[in-house]
Amino acid sequence: MSELNYNKMIFIDNTSNDPHYNLAFEEYILNNVAKDSGDGPDGGVPILLLWQNGPSVIIGKYQNTLEEINYDYIRENNINVVRRNTGGGAVYHDLGNLNYSFIIPDVESKVDFKTFTIPVVKALNSQGIAAEQAGRNDILVDGKKFSGNAQQFSKHRMLHHGTIMFDVDTEAVAGALRVKPGKFKSKATKSVRSRVTNLKPYFDKAEGTKLETGLDLKALLIDWFGKEYELEVRELTEAQLAEIEELKKAKYDTDAWNFGKSPKADVTRGDFFRCGYVEFNFTIDKHKVKSLKLTGDFFTSRDIEEFEDMFTGVQYTRDAIMEVLKKADLKSFLGDVTAEELIEVIV
Repeated sequence: MSELNYNKMIFIDNTSNDPHYNLAFEEYILNNVAKDSGDGPDGGVPILLLWQNGPSVIIGKYQNTLEEINYDYIRENNINVVRRNTGGGAVYHDLGNLNYSFIIPDVESKVDFKTFTIPVVKALNSQGIAAEQAGRNDILVDGKKFSGNAQQFSKHRMLHHGTIMFDVDTEAVAGALRVKPGKFKSKATKSVRSRVTNLKPYFDKAEGTKLETGLDLKALLIDWFGKEYELEVRELTEAQLAEIEELKKAKYDTDAWNFGKSPKADVTRGDFFRCGYVEFNFTIDKHKVKSLKLTGDFFTSRDIEEFEDMFTGVQYTRDAIMEVLKKADLKSFLGDVTAEELIEVIV
């Protein structure tokens, strides 16, 4: 796929600003509603969600939460911390940000960000905003990032979601997130503030519609998608909403999910690669790998536990680790990285 080649799209509105609820809402739609979304060229109709979170840090699935946040700032400013189901890095949300989600039934496990960023880019271009997709998962304007994207595959369905910084508090972005110094080793800029931008100033200068809030941007996107696709507005039942509340309480409200435990490790090795930051946390017993836990902001199209289990019982030597890396389908597990690059960091 290179574009969303569908005639029809389903829109399910969500007006909540609670990040715990909103991530539960998204997961519920993916696992329980997408399978019933009707017939289409790939066996189903895409579902579109547009939603906003109050002040919060949304942690990538494989990240070590306490390494990604400025805990004192988070506590002092009553900022929520919630883990999502997709890979990638931690992001700050507030009501100046708009989130979008595409849920596609019956697709191959293939990370293809442009399929989903192209419609957003086109919608913004239609308003005179010179947005463009860049890197592995970003949308830029004037070389600055205003949108990051991530994906998840589940039972032949795909969730793609992204952010749009419209009028976000950039001081809070810098205050809430801890950025590993190595993230900028190949970049010209050296701070979070200098690398990101809000879209509101661009709308103020553009020839198109003048927008004041993130909700105005939401209305603009609904209008644009309504012109490009046959947009069916669908509402959830009371029973479905109750199930979302239960999921929220059982998962997204818990410290076990949002913070988890820092992986215990005898050897920790990590670095930045084209696929993102990858950290290997090995426990070693009698010179053999007892267990491995990966953390980082990488994306994966397979269960990363399959990759971790491949190392169990392997001698912790360069040759033995390299043999495992060469056998593994690294592209599916970690994306654009080679065994030769990884081994230089691991051993």
